[in-house]
Amino acid sequence: MAYSVQDAGTHYWYSDDAQRERSVAVLEAMRTYRAAESAMRSRTQRAMGLGENDLLALRYLITAKQDGRSIGPKELTTYLGISSASTTVLIDRLEKAGQVRREHSPFDRRALILIPTATTDAEIQAALGDVPERMVEVANRLDPAQAKVVVDFLQNMRAAVDEIDAHVDSDVPPARSASAQP
Repeated sequence: MAYSVQDAGTHYWYSDDAQRERSVAVLEAMRTYRAAESAMRSRTQRAMGLGENDLLALRYLITAKQDGRSIGPKELTTYLGISSASTTVLIDRLEKAGQVRREHSPFDRRALILIPTATTDAEIQAALGDVPERMVEVANRLDPAQAKVVVDFLQNMRAAVDEIDAHVDSDVPPARSASAQP
């Protein structure tokens, strides 16, 4: 019989080993979800003839546009974590493909902003098919308490990963927790 996180909480005598087993089950479920999402992104990239950074950039620009924000090359460089030279090559490639256009900022004519073209969002939606709707349907099945638990958990996991990235980028090793002390 497969282990279920729900089954793990039904008995009060579970030991630390059982807690670890529940944690491993949750992390394994996250890993398999990430693998499925990664495969979906790869299919979308192939369908659109885009690289990973191309698709990430387009999704970022589309989201910013929907939020009423303008993004310039510098912000895109920071978001993608690539060099300004690589960003220029990426923007040139997306512009040549008709995915993005450069415009002068309405607030500072010296600055450029990047605008996804009208067809870009439609192409991404067509490549994704009904996947976004399926994901919303799954999320809709959560009651408010379950949704809060999921959101809190994912935000805490994001913070944990961001903290790890911060330690990797710094010259200072991370502090060891009390439980990690010999």
